[in-house]
Amino acid sequence: MTLRSRSRAQTRVASLAVLAAIATTGCSDDSTTERGEPEAQAAAAPPATTSGSAPGPSGRLARSSSGARVSTVATGLEIPWEIAFLPDGSALVTERPGRVRLLTRDRRLRREPLARIAVSAQGEGGLLGVAIDPRFGRGHDFVYFYFTTSSGMKVDRYGLQGTRLRRQATVLDGIEAGAIHDSGRIHFGPDDRLYVSTGDAGQPDLAQDPQSSNGKFLRLSARAYRGNGGTPEVLSRGHRNAQGFDWQPRTDRLFSTEHGPDGNDEVNLITRGGNYGWPRAQGRDHAGFRAPLLVYGTSIAPSGATFVARPGSSWTGDYLFAALRGEQLRRVRFDGRRPTRNSALFAGRFGRLRTVVEAPDGSLFVLTNNRDGRGSPRSGDDRILRIVPPAS
Repeated sequence: MTLRSRSRAQTRVASLAVLAAIATTGCSDDSTTERGEPEAQAAAAPPATTSGSAPGPSGRLARSSSGARVSTVATGLEIPWEIAFLPDGSALVTERPGRVRLLTRDRRLRREPLARIAVSAQGEGGLLGVAIDPRFGRGHDFVYFYFTTSSGMKVDRYGLQGTRLRRQATVLDGIEAGAIHDSGRIHFGPDDRLYVSTGDAGQPDLAQDPQSSNGKFLRLSARAYRGNGGTPEVLSRGHRNAQGFDWQPRTDRLFSTEHGPDGNDEVNLITRGGNYGWPRAQGRDHAGFRAPLLVYGTSIAPSGATFVARPGSSWTGDYLFAALRGEQLRRVRFDGRRPTRNSALFAGRFGRLRTVVEAPDGSLFVLTNNRDGRGSPRSGDDRILRIVPPAS
């Protein structure tokens, strides 16, 4: 066998039932508006504590009438990489050292991990992406994890029953791992196929090598990911380190973020058979290759991304992505291929941001990565943030 940490379907359905309530101790809730003005503050919490309450029974979307509101949902995590929501509104969170954490529907982080996955956590590697099967709750209660091992990268399928995760099968392997450029994001697309982004593993030529799975966007059929795996389709190639991607509402076009070398970070529109040039082309000079929609000459290190798909917000339809070196959330609006808005949110306020994901209630969850060896950890890091976007 060779070669959206969530499914859009999973994050956009109404809550079905709550997982068993799990107690935690201590809480904190530090809220700010988009302008950084404090709204409420409590005593600092001990590590790995949470706060918050479940959305009300009305099913209303989370919207703010006074600018975006940010609150701290959980603190004391160790390099969280991805968050994926289950149909009931709870979520799984991966930590790079190999832990899978449960965030309950009422936004309480279970202290004990659901599982510990054996990973090789050298460099940028470890436990990275997680995605929920699009038919979860309908006979396919599967979760998929993307991680590095001593022999390479792979995607494993686990069964989830209650709060027990059990490994079932490896559905994708044959991907080289490196100390850098492992990409690591997995999502289910609108076509119910599993999409996987792979980096060049610090070996740039692999991105153009047709015999290599690295530096590519790959996708697996349902038969493969629910079975014993199989050879994936290579959707595109010529990628250095594409760490974030999502599908635009209504058009189902696939947009991705990509790290450039010391600048020339990109936002790309991914098309089947496209060659995005790395390492032969970068930045705005893409003669003969697919050119990026946006280039950031000064590095911001773009990572996980989401479109704001739910209605009722002034951000609805916008492409948001987290930035590590840039320490910001980026908001981009497209008119076709043309960006009409490109602005930074919360610049410098929370440090390095790894990903942003839209929750079932329309709020946005963001993971910080200040403990990844490249940031400046603050008290309570790393943390899960919740943003209530401004109403339209």
